[in-house]
Amino acid sequence: MAYCVLPAAVATSTGTHDINELLEAHDGSIALGLRRCLSALSGQIGPANLTCLTTPVGGTLTLGACDVTKDTRPMFCFTLDTEPDNLWEVQDTLKFSHFEFLADFHSELTRRGARPTYLTTSEVAEDPGSRAVMLRILETGSAEVGAHFHTWTRPWPFTVPALGAPPLQAMAHQLGPEVEERMLSFTCESLSRHLGTRPVSYRGGRWSLGRNSIGALQNCGIKIDTTVTPGRSWTDPTHRLVDGPDYREFPRRPFFLQPGSLEPRSSGPVLELPVGAAHRPATGVRSVINAMRRRLRTPPAAPRSKLDWVWLRPTSMSLPQLSGCLRGLAADTIPVWVAMIHSSEIIPCVPLKTDEAVRAFKERCFRLVEEAQELGARCATLREAGEAYGNAGA
Repeated sequence: MAYCVLPAAVATSTGTHDINELLEAHDGSIALGLRRCLSALSGQIGPANLTCLTTPVGGTLTLGACDVTKDTRPMFCFTLDTEPDNLWEVQDTLKFSHFEFLADFHSELTRRGARPTYLTTSEVAEDPGSRAVMLRILETGSAEVGAHFHTWTRPWPFTVPALGAPPLQAMAHQLGPEVEERMLSFTCESLSRHLGTRPVSYRGGRWSLGRNSIGALQNCGIKIDTTVTPGRSWTDPTHRLVDGPDYREFPRRPFFLQPGSLEPRSSGPVLELPVGAAHRPATGVRSVINAMRRRLRTPPAAPRSKLDWVWLRPTSMSLPQLSGCLRGLAADTIPVWVAMIHSSEIIPCVPLKTDEAVRAFKERCFRLVEEAQELGARCATLREAGEAYGNAGA
């Protein structure tokens, strides 16, 4: 049991009351007080089931003994790698033209219930125009800013390995732990200085994450990482600096990470919230093989390629694929569903070359948010999801 002080007008007789009935029966300051009581007791994202046993007491206050039922719905996190325009192309000068449209896109997302997390680069925070947009988004109270950086997009105020010309799109973890930590620290300080918020969430640029990255995250105050893409490998043998991680065997459920290792743990300083992914239903001979494996109680065959795999990536996935992925996550009781886009994809770019392609992409984003909630998920920022796991700090 937990306790809170309720206005005396709420309870005119001893009894058990449903919180929703109490909220409907009272408005103004009484309803506000009840909502604050609910929030303080539950510590959850959104309303929880709350039953109040109220006892009238003389004077103006009543003591309520409240039984809080933990909100066990899955969480849906819509995340945006928030960076300059079209980084898929080599550019002499960074541009930020898509930020003209980002506030409206944010409004459309939140109108449908989303609570986006903007994993933001230092260049965005330093540019006056994009910084103003991000500050306006933060003022709505419906978003979070996390950290994100690329190794090749800016001059760094410290020595880094030569990346060539045009520069290699190097993985941060391949540059060594000291350089990676200095890049992340610089990014976090820039976000704090320009946007007034210290990030606790992070995604590695180009999905970069190594065993030595975890110490850097911990030292920079990052408590939630969302870099892992279960079922997908980013390895590239063409050059050591662009050779990325292999996440094919990583779990889809949240797990913790300890410094010096990428082995999933039951506790640790960094909570990993993997990007939502699912395997497509097998067909033909493959479905027969998996049926035999089920009868023998052995795991189904691993996907042979990314063609057997779908993820919450509206840029490249169709609406049926996104829906199938959500339903797969729900069926497998995955507790956190993380979707991912780039902010720059809201205007024509390399993966979405025309205005019509961008329009269809936006509609997929909006429908993804709606369907996640239709399937029972509650929308949350990464920090809010971390708080549900007790891993996001104050």
